[in-house]
Amino acid sequence: MKKVWVALTLVLFIVGCGTQNENLAKGKELIKSDKRRKEERAVREFKLAIQQQVDNAEAHYLLGLYDSQEFYEPNTMDWEGAAVTERGKHMFLAYQAEKRKYLERLVFETLRDDDLDIQNAALDALKRVYTQGDRKQLLSQLQKAIKSSDNRDRHNAHWVLGHLGKDDPNTIVPILVNLLEHGRTETRLNAVKALGEAGSEAAIPALATLIESGAARSVRDREEPEVRQLAVEALGKIGGNAVPELVKIVENKGSSLRVDAIRTLAVLGDEKVVEPLLDALKEQSNRDVVIPLN
Repeated sequence: MKKVWVALTLVLFIVGCGTQNENLAKGKELIKSDKRRKEERAVREFKLAIQQQVDNAEAHYLLGLYDSQEFYEPNTMDWEGAAVTERGKHMFLAYQAEKRKYLERLVFETLRDDDLDIQNAALDALKRVYTQGDRKQLLSQLQKAIKSSDNRDRHNAHWVLGHLGKDDPNTIVPILVNLLEHGRTETRLNAVKALGEAGSEAAIPALATLIESGAARSVRDREEPEVRQLAVEALGKIGGNAVPELVKIVENKGSSLRVDAIRTLAVLGDEKVVEPLLDALKEQSNRDVVIPLN
């Protein structure tokens, strides 16, 4: 009797796996086809695949890619955002099932997608990895990406790191500050962008030092002009205690970044900048300065 029960259990397991594989395969074939409403029909198959095997990584990942807001009934004011979050959840479930494979795929493939909703779903999934998964491995992959020779990888990594830095500046800002010493100019450039998007005042000293390097005697000690210009913009995004650093640049008549600092301060609209901006407007310059009036 025991042997019969074991055999029956094995048969049911095989049948179940076969059904699951059939649903997944059918969904993937629909995606490749030119049939009407192919994505909606494929999604149904992926959902059936998950019903058969709740931890099917590929089915969850494909739901993240192809499930869109049209497949959900609007139940909140921000139902488009809810759909992106749902897709991010499926991508995260794919990661949970096969961590190494899908973490790398999210960072180096999914973020490259032209569809903004898919990019945001991947960002949602990576935020979940940061708080619920292997944070150390995620940060390792993002640092690998921002050091890459591929501009898309660098851009995507700075975008994610900037978002993570808003929630956890104590961890992310030191990583980005260390990247300001990297040998690749484009990596330093993206690290500066990420610091600006993170918006943490903890980044101010490093950004100020980078800007001041333009006055270094040795050429090799001077940061590239484009990177220093982006550092000025980053200070503007941080605001608050970054304002005095921007004012110092405006008051330095020999600085090549004066105009950039003036424009940045004008947008901020801080009362402390009124006097230095008025003084700057009295001067003649070979660069046009347009200050928006609020």
